[in-house]
Amino acid sequence: MIVIFDRQHYGKPGKNDQGAGFDLDGDGRIETQERETQLTPLYYRPAKERLEAMGHKVVILDSGWYSDRHKRANQIALSNPGERVVYLACHVNAGGGDYAAAIYDARSAGGKRLAEAVTAQLAGLPGIRRVRAARGTPTNGWKRGYATVKGIYAGPANISGMCLEPYFIDRPEHRFLASVQGGKLIADKLVAALLAW
Repeated sequence: MIVIFDRQHYGKPGKNDQGAGFDLDGDGRIETQERETQLTPLYYRPAKERLEAMGHKVVILDSGWYSDRHKRANQIALSNPGERVVYLACHVNAGGGDYAAAIYDARSAGGKRLAEAVTAQLAGLPGIRRVRAARGTPTNGWKRGYATVKGIYAGPANISGMCLEPYFIDRPEHRFLASVQGGKLIADKLVAALLAW
């Protein structure tokens, strides 16, 4: 299996997009380490280490427009026709929700199965009251999540993608998940889901 973690928001040309932010330490400022682009590595890096230790190939994407990243991911899949390829658009959420979400392109059966495998594992995270494997389309309530993976559908049959929103940075019950230990717990769940998928 090849797993592609896309550190979204980070590395957009000419933009300082850091994604969601929240004053986690209560000092009245939202600092760099309290931003989405600094929090997603807390879960994808330990997942990368575990997957590589098991013999899987892991690629990190962290530059370019999302459409360019999708093309690179699809090229990796095209160049490895005998491998199952997973594309994960890595995010954390804001807005006070109580759930974890995995958003997939509504046209993708593989994306749906992937999202269901991931949400089944995330259901056990502390503070997560519910999980959602959500069908993203250009017009529904999940359209922003859909936009993060829509170019993957154009790829070869061996690639499936989803957008991962494992917690809400601004929900007190999810605060632990924004820590190094919380990131490792998310990584454990994510690796179990990928192996089950």
